[in-house]
Amino acid sequence: MTDKQLMVARKDFRNFMAVDENDLKKAKLKTNIAFFKQKMNTSFEELACVGYNPSFSELTATVRIKRASGYSGSLCTQGSNEYVRFYMDYEDGDGWHDMGVVAVNVHDIPTQKDCDGEEELPVDYVVRLQISPKRFFCTKANTPKVRAILAWNEVPATDDPEMLAGTYTWSDMKESYIQIEPLKLFIPDLPFTIGPLLEKAVLNPNVSLNSLAQFTPDGLNGIKEAQQGLKLQPLDFPNLAGLYKSKKVEPFRFGLSLLKKVQQTNDPKIVSNIQDIFAAQNFSLAENLTKMLETDCNKDYEELFCVGADYSREALVGTLKIKRPNGYSGDLCKEGSKEYISFWIQDETNDCEWIHAGTTFVNVHDIAEIPDGGLAYSVILPYDFSAFKKSCDTPVVLKVCAVLSWNQPPEGKSCETWGNVIESYIQLKPQTDWNGESPKLITVGGVSTDFIDSVSGLTLPGAKIEINHKPTYDDSPFGGVIVVQGVSSPFAGQKYKVKITNLATGASYYLNSKLDLLGYNPVTGVVTHPDLYPVGNDYEYQPYHNNISSVLARFTPGTNDRLLVTIEHADGTQDSQIIQMDNSPTNLDLFIDDGGDCSHYTKGDTVIGNFSVTEDYLEVYSLSSSAGTYSATGSGLGQTGNVEGSGTFEIATDPSKNCGKVILSATQKTIRHSAYVGRTVSTDRIICLSDS
Repeated sequence: MTDKQLMVARKDFRNFMAVDENDLKKAKLKTNIAFFKQKMNTSFEELACVGYNPSFSELTATVRIKRASGYSGSLCTQGSNEYVRFYMDYEDGDGWHDMGVVAVNVHDIPTQKDCDGEEELPVDYVVRLQISPKRFFCTKANTPKVRAILAWNEVPATDDPEMLAGTYTWSDMKESYIQIEPLKLFIPDLPFTIGPLLEKAVLNPNVSLNSLAQFTPDGLNGIKEAQQGLKLQPLDFPNLAGLYKSKKVEPFRFGLSLLKKVQQTNDPKIVSNIQDIFAAQNFSLAENLTKMLETDCNKDYEELFCVGADYSREALVGTLKIKRPNGYSGDLCKEGSKEYISFWIQDETNDCEWIHAGTTFVNVHDIAEIPDGGLAYSVILPYDFSAFKKSCDTPVVLKVCAVLSWNQPPEGKSCETWGNVIESYIQLKPQTDWNGESPKLITVGGVSTDFIDSVSGLTLPGAKIEINHKPTYDDSPFGGVIVVQGVSSPFAGQKYKVKITNLATGASYYLNSKLDLLGYNPVTGVVTHPDLYPVGNDYEYQPYHNNISSVLARFTPGTNDRLLVTIEHADGTQDSQIIQMDNSPTNLDLFIDDGGDCSHYTKGDTVIGNFSVTEDYLEVYSLSSSAGTYSATGSGLGQTGNVEGSGTFEIATDPSKNCGKVILSATQKTIRHSAYVGRTVSTDRIICLSDS
């Protein structure tokens, strides 16, 4: 198809998806319907990389946007979504496991020129999905295969790894092998005192391990010993020389840290000692130092393939692959080595200066049976982009550079001995509409406040869960844990209060319990979990590295009333949002007339019964049967947006079956725990059939 025809097809796609196949002629599409029956068109978007980050326990996929338009509107509109569903196969005979779906919001972004006069395309976005994978001990490598399926403006069907159930017109698929970090907790070196302490921590989840240790005999020493026991031991040069003697790993690789020390020192004694260490293994220090100095951008062992940005959660992400079974300083039971990535951002408004965003790493090890194509790792650096952001009518696309370096942090923007350098473009989320002084709510219950009705407290059309861009049902309430996000790091050091007012009773209270935050230490590469304790009712805004998710409150109100959530500052300024709560279960009643016990029916009999569904925020309910052909009548059966329903059913039982079920299912609209869209519950009755 020509570019013009492709653009027409993009516009037609929404209508094609919205119309029943029997009514397609009425839609008057300008595109031949046969085009939409084809899969895997990557003219507008494709998957560039798939990886895994052990620190965050997240699968990642780099979505490459290849054009300036074709994404349903400018940055000031809702645009469209690129959905990615992940599957994992442990290759144990159990097949593909559906790990979930995540999305990124994309728009038409006019193409500009970068500082070198090059067009700022393609643009690389990264989606991230947190998982809880199977984990083994370090004696066994866990290297499952991951499959990512990309689909534009269409949520990939669940449990559909072969892409059979959906349309998948604009889609792509990519696979990579990853390595899941091993378990560390139950190892022989752990002190016996840590066991009772961990039991107390499980029974008292709101009390820190350190606090519990204060009241446990030898508890603090137990923690220190456990920390030492959890540290994997490094292998020194002589051990590595023995390990790699027959595995063709170059001495100037596993001796890199010693060679770097020779470069950096002015002390002849240190040089002499290192020379002796090399000589003891029959290696020449001078020869290997020369080889190291002559080598740069070597990609034999590792290579960086993608660099992009997480648009929603704001982070720079690089995806690399390790290519060999050896050369990474030991197996999973040893300390191994680090793959460092240093990220740089070009500031086009300041003489095209390159700004160092930070350096972080992922741990890698020798994996004896490395899969074909290597193992994919993602390195994630949370980053505060607020200094670069502008309003939605001025889209910001930035050039980024990533430098990969094995076992030594990169010293600049150029290549190191082992690794490589790549560049890409990223696009930033527009700045929050905020006056720069007053408190500002961004999301409540996982949904942007722009998409929550200010009176009813229910979601508006187009609402989605911001962390993963899953669309919500219209007029959805909230239940379970309510997470509140807002402008945070610009206020670091200032105080705020969180007031909750029940609009049904008029009662109000301030939150004053410990707030668990998510942070990140780019120096150590460790995800942190700071605890924020209020003083009275006052919380303190945290710097970005202590609160990368900009969480201001987390609470579980446990009510069905409307609540007013308010952030207050001492100067009297505030920001509020109403949310409608719903914590009631869906009530399903399903009855078979005349008792319906297992011996009551003969094959071919007609079974009759009745049902009812009671739910204040019902999206849809349905009735089905595996016992035979059925018919049902009921108020709102199969329709969306119903408050409740009831009716009757008849089942003409199948003479060839000995038993079956009648099943009543209902989907509730409620957004649960600020992350999950809706909840489907069901009940069933078994129908047993006899020959006479």
